[in-house]
Amino acid sequence: YSGLRNTIPPSSLLRARSPVPPLPEQRAIVRFLEAADRRIRRHISATKRQITLLREYRTRLIADVVTGKLDVREASARLPEMDPLSADRNRAETIPTESNLHSTADEIAKEASA
Repeated sequence: YSGLRNTIPPSSLLRARSPVPPLPEQRAIVRFLEAADRRIRRHISATKRQITLLREYRTRLIADVVTGKLDVREASARLPEMDPLSADRNRAETIPTESNLHSTADEIAKEASA
C-alpha cells in the first residue's frame, strides 16, 4: 500500500465534493469544541497543581520523618480507618461512562451556548 495520495490523482481529489454543514452549524460545532477544550484545560491545570502540591507534601513529609519532627508510629495511629477500595469506588463515578457521557456533553453544550 503506497498511500491514498499515490492512488488517487490530485486533480480527482480536488474535484471531489465533500458535504459541509451550514455555517451556523459549523459555528455551533466550534463553540462546543472550544468549550470542551476549555473544560479539559481547566482539569489538566488543576490536576497539575494537585500533583505539584502532593510532591511538595511528600518531600516535606519525608524531611520531617528523617529529621525526627514527625513520629511515623504516632502519625499513623491518628489516621482514620479506611477501606482501601473506597477511593477506587469514588473515582469510578468521575470516569466518563456511557451513562454519564451524555450529561457531560449537555453541560459542555450549555457552556458553549452561554
